[in-house]
Amino acid sequence: MKKLIGVCALLFAAVVPASARSYVKPEIQVVVFRADWCGPCKIMEPSLKTALRQLNDPQIQVVTIDTTNGASMQVANVAFDANVVDQYNMWAGLTGFAVIVDPDTKRSLGCVNMTYDAGAMKAHISGLKQIALRDGENFDLTCPGPNR
Repeated sequence: MKKLIGVCALLFAAVVPASARSYVKPEIQVVVFRADWCGPCKIMEPSLKTALRQLNDPQIQVVTIDTTNGASMQVANVAFDANVVDQYNMWAGLTGFAVIVDPDTKRSLGCVNMTYDAGAMKAHISGLKQIALRDGENFDLTCPGPNR
């Protein structure tokens, strides 16, 4: 029996790619709305990159909605694949911010933008993650109004 289990484990390891075996389900998503021509993006993105590097959390998934060339089908597919279609539909075409999403409930918990430095982004993202983990409610006015 032990040999059979060992053979099955070897077959599993050979058949299933390493990326699938090492998948970590995200506890939050940071959905970045950006474009190359966006001035606020050039201020926000380095701070966000620093904050995420300092958090060093494999359970934070970063999804980039890049509308440099407009809101194309390719950009919509990124949102679809990451299951952040509601956020895409709400803010497609707006740039210069990142929305923090609870991947289980699909709720937008809050946003960060160029007014946050790296430390404030780190603290805000960390706090919003705690809200997501306890399925708490959040009243956060940091996100832009919808683009409708």
